[in-house]
Amino acid sequence: MKKKSVMMMFCLILVLALTGCRSKKETNDQSNQKGTAIYYTNNDVTKLILKRKNIRLKGSQIQKVQTLLGELQKTPKSQNIRTVIPKRIVINSFEVNSNIVQVDFSMGYKRIAENKDLICRAGIVYTLTQLKGINYVSFSISGEPMLDTDGTALGALGRDSFVFDELPMK
Repeated sequence: MKKKSVMMMFCLILVLALTGCRSKKETNDQSNQKGTAIYYTNNDVTKLILKRKNIRLKGSQIQKVQTLLGELQKTPKSQNIRTVIPKRIVINSFEVNSNIVQVDFSMGYKRIAENKDLICRAGIVYTLTQLKGINYVSFSISGEPMLDTDGTALGALGRDSFVFDELPMK
């Protein structure tokens, strides 16, 4: 009987201890910080760099996505960073379906080097998924699903689709 109550006490303490723990992802919640996060890259296009801007995100989800995509395409004031979307790349269209934003690029997107391609997609995903209700972004090129290096469709990407060892962040 004594073993049972000691075991129950241990389980209760363990449960209480675990409920107080938060993952790094939860403690870095975007909503607790001021400004809207816009992700840029360094001049070598090897890292994502977060900059917060005072952007008024109002209206429908489509209007908010449009505002953020517009911000991603603007040339930053600092000469140490650049947009994650190269200037020669055109966003043909985008749609918001449930919790997924579908972004369609022009054919010029196929000319982006693989590491720049990864940084571009990650910057867009990280910027758009800060919106409440948006969890994923899917990409296409001139209406065709974007393919991975092995020829399979990428599908919808979320923040957890990128491995930090492969995607340096600053």
